[in-house]
Amino acid sequence: MTSRILLIAISIFMMIPLGGCWDRKELNELGIAVAIGVDTAPRNQLKVTAQVVVPSKVAPGQLSGKVGTSVTVYEQIAPTFTEAIQKMTVVSPRKVYLGHIRMLVIGEKFARKGIASVVETLIREPSSRADYYIVVAKEQSASDILKITTSLEKIPANKMFTSLNISSDTWAPYTKVTIDDLMNTLLDASGCPVLTGIHAYGTNQDKSGEGVENITKTEPTVELKFVGLGVFKKDRLVDWLNESESKGYNFIRNQVKETREHYDTGNGVRIGFHTFRNKTEVKAAVVQGNPLIRINVTSEGALSEIQGDAQVLNSSETLHQLERQSSKRVVELMKQAVDSARQRHHADIFGFGELIHEENPKAWKKLKKDWERMLTELNVHYTVDTKISKIGTLLDTFQKKMKE
Repeated sequence: MTSRILLIAISIFMMIPLGGCWDRKELNELGIAVAIGVDTAPRNQLKVTAQVVVPSKVAPGQLSGKVGTSVTVYEQIAPTFTEAIQKMTVVSPRKVYLGHIRMLVIGEKFARKGIASVVETLIREPSSRADYYIVVAKEQSASDILKITTSLEKIPANKMFTSLNISSDTWAPYTKVTIDDLMNTLLDASGCPVLTGIHAYGTNQDKSGEGVENITKTEPTVELKFVGLGVFKKDRLVDWLNESESKGYNFIRNQVKETREHYDTGNGVRIGFHTFRNKTEVKAAVVQGNPLIRINVTSEGALSEIQGDAQVLNSSETLHQLERQSSKRVVELMKQAVDSARQRHHADIFGFGELIHEENPKAWKKLKKDWERMLTELNVHYTVDTKISKIGTLLDTFQKKMKE
């Protein structure tokens, strides 16, 4: 009996050091990375850039007058992503921590070679979250993007994250993609993702866009802006959609929450239109062995601006004409996007193949063998129904009455 009690006591005593987090790190031992950049490097290596928060610049109660940026940037070249991150300790006094990433920026050259390895590495990383956004540095390196300081938002990564959130919700040409979204798209039947592009505009030859001076001006020397959508075939970037094609893509993917358009009605009259509600349904079918896609869009909007003196608001026929014009415009945008993707890029960025696979798996087994060719001949039907539900507080344009 005594030996049993002694054995239990020893067992309990041995379990004490096993409690808690074996890999626990104190905050003052970590460098919090808020953005990561990946570029190509010589000899088949990677250049990894980390945008790391400077704690003294963002801590509550700190004097705003202190000179200095809120982030610092570390770069290392190594054969693998994880080696490059660990190698940053040769210049950083803290271990770079990936648990608070807001943005992953991929250089265009690297994206054209394939991004699957980096995607898998980041998904495997236990400390990394899955809610950050991924963008491609158009015609630039990721390093170029992460070195630019920004106004309004102290932390450039937060600026990019928030701007992409807002622009994708209110301006149709852009879309937000997380690491999980990207992985799921790469794994579906067609596997052609789309990522928003970003570009640093301005002159940065003297590195003025990388310091405090860039955020102390009313008009920064260098600014970060989103630019179109990058088209991928599997994990390789192949080309870019222009603004109209990007809008059409987002309409088809049911990713337009709100946007603005304008229509010229003739006689110097221009009407501004605000789409504030949109729903897209895409259905696939296989008819006599031939795939068919039906796209149905329902939009609701309001007249937001009138340039000219036309009396457009007191006639139901005029409003119906504007509704038809708006519907026609959306169809044009979607056609441009589809034609560009399948004729110029030969990429099924809309997931049509996955829809056919879900609708008719047996037929898809035959179609997928020659899907790239069949995509160019795919029959796509477009239907758009637009309703103008608001015309503002004026029943007529006062610009016309000014001339009476």
